[in-house]
Amino acid sequence: MAKVYFCVVLCLLSLNHIDAVELVNGKVKITVGTTSGCSDTMNFITNQLVDTYNTYKDFMEVEFVPWGRTRYEPDGSMWCQFNHVGHDCFANRLHRCVLDHLRGDQDAQVEYMACEFAPPYPAFQHRSYACVQSAGLPVVPIDHCVDSSGQDLDDAAQAAAAEPMQIINFVPSIHFNDVIDRSVHDQARRRLKSMICFALAEDSSTGVTDCQI
Repeated sequence: MAKVYFCVVLCLLSLNHIDAVELVNGKVKITVGTTSGCSDTMNFITNQLVDTYNTYKDFMEVEFVPWGRTRYEPDGSMWCQFNHVGHDCFANRLHRCVLDHLRGDQDAQVEYMACEFAPPYPAFQHRSYACVQSAGLPVVPIDHCVDSSGQDLDDAAQAAAAEPMQIINFVPSIHFNDVIDRSVHDQARRRLKSMICFALAEDSSTGVTDCQI
């Protein structure tokens, strides 16, 4: 009996968190804070975000913030969490530069990030521009951004990541419609597609039904 009660409570809590996600002007905005060497980020993008986006892309606005726990040291150098095992700082800046060049093309942005966070993790593991080329972008202006003109993008990402990291304190940080909630983030890491489905099912004009927790 106790196990049944626990399951009922858990389901009710899950539904409450699902209800926290809703359509705003016909879209659900999801903001994902990333860092290139993070296995949790890789798993979320590969196993949750890509499938959800491919199913519900017409109703989603996706924003990436490639920063994570990056910080500036007193000497002005940049510290990145996974620089000791790969090219974390380089890859994060590359992601920022490419996403900026792909502004207005959400499909291309999601496809690019899916490329970077899938084996062989070109930028992080190999300091490679392979995903840039797969996105159809010219390498020279991207390389210029990475080497010399990406500071404004760094500053914008740092500012955008500050509050989510303070509240959620996890990478990837996930929040919806600019509302930062750790409990909703925790649910999204495990059942993003379900959360988006239930949000869309609340509006009959979307045609979305038959959602599963």
